Amino acid sequence: MKSITIMMVLAGLWLHGLPHALAADTDTKALRQIKVPANKACTEVSAEETTKLGFIQQMLAEGKPHAALAHLEAANIKNEQAALLRAHGLRQTGRALQAQVIYEQLTTSCVSGYAYRGLGLIASNAGHLQESLRYLQAASNALPTEHTIRNDHGYVLMQSGATEPALHEFLTAVELAPDYRQAAHNLILLLYQQGDTARAEAFARQFGVDAEEMQQLKKMTPENRRAGP
Repeated sequence: MKSITIMMVLAGLWLHGLPHALAADTDTKALRQIKVPANKACTEVSAEETTKLGFIQQMLAEGKPHAALAHLEAANIKNEQAALLRAHGLRQTGRALQAQVIYEQLTTSCVSGYAYRGLGLIASNAGHLQESLRYLQAASNALPTEHTIRNDHGYVLMQSGATEPALHEFLTAVELAPDYRQAAHNLILLLYQQGDTARAEAFARQFGVDAEEMQQLKKMTPENRRAGP
């Protein structure tokens, strides 16, 4: 049963990603050394609890975080996965400080990679770019084959101007999950920003990105934003 629950978490609801723009990092406080536990096992849960957590996860994926939190309260499940879902629900409903407390508690648990990702998203939304990069690097270290984390890490790298590392993160994400559209879009956007139109259009054909999507991505490049109204 434990493997089913862990697969549910890894399958992911993490659809609420990063904003389209990030402010400069204003947090100069040094972060403590990030340590990731090695393969710590999650608490075993019953089949009934697994079903309930899957239902709650689906509500979060559908953009119903308030309902998800209500069902979490009703289910009263006490394990790492339930705590992680609660933190995601709090983050999605704008209660970042409460979510941050839970994420920090989970950084030494079996879901540490996702906890660090949550902390990275909170930091990015607050405009703390360097802090976000450190958390997302820790998340990637814990879960090197998780495509959503690779994509988010690449996005923050792109926003920070580290285009070459960002490119490798996006390429890794799309190779790990060819159907993951967000990473494909970010990859094409980065190539447009680098002026590599031919390669951007080649990837667009490969991933089935249509002309309308391509136009939207072109509008997001810095030169087009400056030229806009």
